Amino acid sequence: MSKHKNQNRSPKRLTATKEEKYKQQITELKRQLHDAELDRDILKTLATITRKQPK
Repeated sequence: MSKHKNQNRSPKRLTATKEEKYKQQITELKRQLHDAELDRDILKTLATITRKQPK
């Protein structure tokens, strides 16, 4: 008997629907990250402007 069973078995493939679901989730997370980065940049700019204004 061989020590390494199922050596020739191909790796499991995602079904098309699961793969599409993961791609959509990745796209959504990238969109959320981009929105958060934009919010951060806006807040940094606002803080800079507020600090530079004379009192």
